[in-house]
Amino acid sequence: MDKKQLTDYLVKVILLFFAIIPLLYFNQIRGVPFKAFIFGTGSWGIGLIFKMFSHQLIVVRLKNKNLPGVLYSAVNGLLSGFFELFAAYLIITLTKEKFAFDFNAIISFGLAIGSLEIIIVVFSKDNNLLKGTALEKQSEELVEYVKNIQGVNYYIFNLFFPIIERVIATFLHISTRGLVFLTIITGSIFPAFIALIVFIFADGLLVFNYYLTDKLSSEIGIVKLFIYLAVLTSLSTIIFIVLSQPYKNFVL
Repeated sequence: MDKKQLTDYLVKVILLFFAIIPLLYFNQIRGVPFKAFIFGTGSWGIGLIFKMFSHQLIVVRLKNKNLPGVLYSAVNGLLSGFFELFAAYLIITLTKEKFAFDFNAIISFGLAIGSLEIIIVVFSKDNNLLKGTALEKQSEELVEYVKNIQGVNYYIFNLFFPIIERVIATFLHISTRGLVFLTIITGSIFPAFIALIVFIFADGLLVFNYYLTDKLSSEIGIVKLFIYLAVLTSLSTIIFIVLSQPYKNFVL
C-alpha cells in the first residue's frame, strides 16, 4: 500500500467516525429520535434538487455571459442558501405538529446533513461534491494538484485538510439550520437572514469565487480559503449559540 492509498484510507476512516459517532451520541445519549436525522437529510435533498436546477438555469448562464465573477459567485451563494434554508424551513414547519423540535433536535437536523455529505464523499467513486456544476473541471484540477504536493505538505493537504473541510461544512449546516429554527420560533427574519448571508459568503464569494479565479492553484491560496471558512463558520456558530440561549429549553 503506497502513501496515497494509505492516506485515502485514513481519511475515509476518520471521516466515517465523524459522520457516525455524533449521530449516535445525539440519538442514544441525548434521546433525539431518528426522525430528526431523516428530516435534516430530506431537507438537504430537496434543497439540492432546486439548487442544481437554478445553478444550471441562472449561474451557468451568467458565467457564459462573461460577467464579473464576483457577481455570479454571489448569486450562486444566494441561490444555494435560499433553497437549502427554505427547504429546512418547510420541513420544520410542516412537521412541527407531529415532531417535537427542540435544541438537540435542530442540532441533529443540521448534523445529519453534514454526515450525509461525508458518507457521499467517502463512498462516491470520485469524491467530488461539485460534480455536475460549473466548478466540476476546476475541482478535478484542484484534486489532481493536491495529490501531487510533495514532502510533509502532502499529508497536511491530503489528510488534515479534507477532514477539517468536512468539519467546517458540518458546523455550517448546524448553525445555519439552527438560525432558521430561531426565525421560526421567534417570528423574526433576522436569524435566517444571517444564515443566508453566511451562505452567500461561504458557497459564493469564498468557495465559488476562489475556484473561478484560480486562487486555489497554490498551497497558500488553499490555506487562505480554509482560514476564511473557519472564521466564517466560527462566527456563524457563535451567533447561533448566543441567540439560542433564551430558547435552550424551547420545544416547537
